[in-house]
Amino acid sequence: MRLYNFTVNMSTGLLNAKCSEYLLCCCSSGRFGACFLPALCKQSDLQVFAARPGLRLWRSDIRGQVEHTRQLKPLFNTQIPQFELFPRPGPIGAYCPEDRQVGLLSCFLRDGWILSWNEYSIYVLDCLNEVVVGALESSGDIVSVSCCDNEIFILKGDRDVIRLSNGPEGLVMEPPFQQSGLFTSSSRSRSSSVTSYESLHGNTPVTTSCELSCRRYSAPLGQEGLQQELVVKAIRVKKKRRRQGKQEDGQIPCLAESWMGYSGPGCGILSLQVTDRYVWCLDFKGGLFCSGLLETGLNWQRFEDNVHQVALSPSGNLLWKVEQRSMTAFACAKVSVKGKRHWYKAVEQTAFVALSDDSAWIIRTNGDLYLQTGLSVDRPCARSVKVDSPCVFTQVCVSGGVVWALSEHKALFYREGLNSYCSEGEGWKYDTVSEAQGLELMCVALAEGGTAWALDASGSLWFRTGICSSRPQGDDDHWWQISISNYVVFDQGSLFQTLLHATQSVATVTRAPVERVVAFLSQHSQCQPSLVSANGSGVWVASGRNQLHLARGSLVGTFWQNVVPRGTVSATKWSFITSSAVPHREGTFLWLAQSRKDLLILLISMELTHLSACRDALWGLDTHGQVSIRTLSPSCPFGLHWTPLDLNQLGSVRLVSVSCGSQNVWAVDTRGIVYFRVGTQPLNPSMMLPAWINIEPPVQPIGVQLVRIQTSPNDRLLWALDNRGSVLVRTGLSEEMPVGTDWELVPGLAVSQLVLSSRTVWVRCVNGDLARRYGVCDRNPAGDYWKKIPGNANWLTVTPEDELWAVTLIGGLSRRLTKLLPQSPCRPTPSGSSLNGDDVDDEWELI
Repeated sequence: MRLYNFTVNMSTGLLNAKCSEYLLCCCSSGRFGACFLPALCKQSDLQVFAARPGLRLWRSDIRGQVEHTRQLKPLFNTQIPQFELFPRPGPIGAYCPEDRQVGLLSCFLRDGWILSWNEYSIYVLDCLNEVVVGALESSGDIVSVSCCDNEIFILKGDRDVIRLSNGPEGLVMEPPFQQSGLFTSSSRSRSSSVTSYESLHGNTPVTTSCELSCRRYSAPLGQEGLQQELVVKAIRVKKKRRRQGKQEDGQIPCLAESWMGYSGPGCGILSLQVTDRYVWCLDFKGGLFCSGLLETGLNWQRFEDNVHQVALSPSGNLLWKVEQRSMTAFACAKVSVKGKRHWYKAVEQTAFVALSDDSAWIIRTNGDLYLQTGLSVDRPCARSVKVDSPCVFTQVCVSGGVVWALSEHKALFYREGLNSYCSEGEGWKYDTVSEAQGLELMCVALAEGGTAWALDASGSLWFRTGICSSRPQGDDDHWWQISISNYVVFDQGSLFQTLLHATQSVATVTRAPVERVVAFLSQHSQCQPSLVSANGSGVWVASGRNQLHLARGSLVGTFWQNVVPRGTVSATKWSFITSSAVPHREGTFLWLAQSRKDLLILLISMELTHLSACRDALWGLDTHGQVSIRTLSPSCPFGLHWTPLDLNQLGSVRLVSVSCGSQNVWAVDTRGIVYFRVGTQPLNPSMMLPAWINIEPPVQPIGVQLVRIQTSPNDRLLWALDNRGSVLVRTGLSEEMPVGTDWELVPGLAVSQLVLSSRTVWVRCVNGDLARRYGVCDRNPAGDYWKKIPGNANWLTVTPEDELWAVTLIGGLSRRLTKLLPQSPCRPTPSGSSLNGDDVDDEWELI
């Protein structure tokens, strides 16, 4: 198809066509375009449609002669079907011009269908039947639009990409859309593990499990549904608990954790409050917004203006606000988003309020702390009673008979002695856990179920468990850190590429709001940010990009415990470590090198640069590329002596990396050549020595070569690093083919060290960050995606059972402890809205 550039003779109505690469007309009324409708038989029958001001559409022939002017105003005077965006609605208050205009044009999907767009709106027109198929209006800041088959992609000014389609991404339509009947689609997905989606004609979802991902889906598309075909629908992903061993054929791997993103209202988020039915946000300009928890996303409504701070009870029945100018707190009961609201004056000169279902904790502007009790829907406020406090508090949170407070110096306190007979409690106790970990907490929140959440000044999310009225400090003696959706990119063919590449790290995003809040607090010292909250759906975190992030499902917390080996002191500095299985019984050995000449208590005469251990041997590689082996046995688990390995077969080759499995050994030399040998023992020189087999290295650019190699303890995985920090995996490994068949690049991270357990791969990035590869199995040795974990290290090792040990940045020894935080999203109540539909149970992850 050729494209033309038209010059318009306004007096004669002629279009003069000239060859060009695009078609664009500009006038004082805006940008307008044109497109070609291809001819069925001969090129002379080709038609040209050109957009004109005043909702007009010119149709011309191939010579540029205008044959007909279509007046589109009657079509726009009727109700125009709008494309539904899911899960995030468009921004509140986006500008929409009073006069609608068509803009740039392109052909779309069917004969006679034209896609028109401008900076503010998108329209799909059926020129044959003269109807508007659908529209997306008041979107604002549209930079570019492109369409392919049944998909429309919209690029926004903030670099977000919106996709409009009649089915989940990656489903191939067979056959194309028909005027009636069914369409069928394959379940192969480019971006996510798609297992079900709702039909476009009704609300009944068609579902399947990960194992049955090769099934095909169908949904009716009748004549009545043509007006609503281009609708973004929910994609539900079945979360399958990963098992050891092989994956089933066609199984689509699942994400490690479940985070969802939503657009916030207004100008940034200063305070976030969630209940089981609503989400409340306070922006930096004092605008208070509310949205019900709907399956289709969040629909923000402006609730109040000039608000300094907002507080809600866990049930959502009580609502307090603090006005900006007067700093007076007002209480409201029987909260209704729509309709009239009656505010009761509660307390003057108020800086902060926290509510339970029957009490209010109030921080006055002079730093005094007050308490109101006996509150209810019929009595939203009462008389205030002063409560002693050890210092000036800036934030209080209350839930389930537990009260926590944060001081102006970021010290954390909890209230002891609270019960049904004494709502005031007995006294404050300083929390030493936060101080011991050196956390500078910005905001804290208490959730039902005895979990406390905190966000620190660096944007990290933490939790503690076991918090109750009898033990307000909780059961944990430390905070557990959560990695906030820190997924990294993957290979080009990955099922998760589009989804996870678009989902940037919330941890990185979250640091922006903290800096913004700190700058804001320097001018408004009495404002206290509340960027974390929790309800039955999970934990919510607000970020500086005016976005909310919800974690549903179970989360894994991380804590790095400092370890001092017996016989050493805490000031001991370690250089590198490795691990191995204990010979002939359960357990793990940890081998630590204090320097290049000290391995635990074993003195050696060579300078080690690398250690690799297996169940029956410890291999050491020195600076000259020579290998020494220490034989391990049940009677002598540390070995008796070092035995030099005969490397005469390799000639002048100098090895730079070795790795031992249960039976096989791999090595890399200074040229990046890979070697393989069967047998981990040095054997007797009088016997025939195991031969080294030269393995073809991966094809790489000039100057790029392998420098590190690592095999798993069970010989089922082999990964390598090159001198650019790129990661490669050896494919085709099996008992019948222990050397494998090919190399495959695993992009996404710049890595300085990798270690393998029996099941997966862990890496240390060049900046010290740590990450794990998910989805690794026999049938998929490269895995699916990287996910970073909390922590930073100078050196890393992992046991066969995935227990991580690390050398810290200051040379200490540290062990990774984890805690599973199970979360079961609550069911919606009959009278309220919920984020989850009735057909979504806690085994489904909403993307």
